[in-house]
Amino acid sequence: MASLLYGAAPWLACASYLALCFGLRRTRLARALGLLAVVAQGLTLLPEWFEAHSLHFGFAISLSWMLWLAMLLLWVEAWFERLPPLSALVYPIAALAVVLPIWFPGSALLIDPPPLFRAHILLAMLAYSAFFIAATQALLVLSHERALHQASAVRSVWSEMPPLLTMDRMLAHAVIVSFAFLTLTLVSGVWVTQQATGALLRPDHKTVFTLATWLMTAAFLFGRGRWGWRGRMAARFTLTGFVFLLLAYVGSRFVIEVILGR
Repeated sequence: MASLLYGAAPWLACASYLALCFGLRRTRLARALGLLAVVAQGLTLLPEWFEAHSLHFGFAISLSWMLWLAMLLLWVEAWFERLPPLSALVYPIAALAVVLPIWFPGSALLIDPPPLFRAHILLAMLAYSAFFIAATQALLVLSHERALHQASAVRSVWSEMPPLLTMDRMLAHAVIVSFAFLTLTLVSGVWVTQQATGALLRPDHKTVFTLATWLMTAAFLFGRGRWGWRGRMAARFTLTGFVFLLLAYVGSRFVIEVILGR
């Protein structure tokens, strides 16, 4: 019975995310579907995380973790903020991410990984998910700004969106949360690297791109506080940082696992 439940969980989550695209206007239905989706997707990720003797990871599993945590954060945020209707664009991506590990299961990173290593990976996935939400919000801000300068027929599509200033504030909050998780990821990464090699940082592409993302986000937050950077400036900083963060792990693992087939 348990194996049947775990086998059906990714497809149940996938169906729930797709159903959310059509039930978003009905608040109670959307919350119920969102809860069902995140619980079902959690069943595909958490048992191995806490019980397995080896930690399997790869681009598909990392995407599934990223989207699961992002959907969980969005579900919680929906109780306090009215989410933009176009946030439904992320649900098809989440539906795809939850079933990708079926075909791309990844490989074992470590046998009996220590709790600190698992915590570091979890913090990294939280940073990815928060940046994903921030990047989605940045795209909405750019699209909303562009719509303000176009014909009334185009503007009517955005009539149900929150005001641009509200969206900009939501973007700033998402970036702050992303920066906090990314900082914790770097701190835990230094600790893990010291335990494993005795060095402060490992000189590889993951470190370079993660540090680049951290520095870019820190520069944006400073500029926002000092010079009031908003709108397009905020969105472009956020999207560039998210691309760098994707290149740090997910992008490279995609090339290795899918394109090179290793």
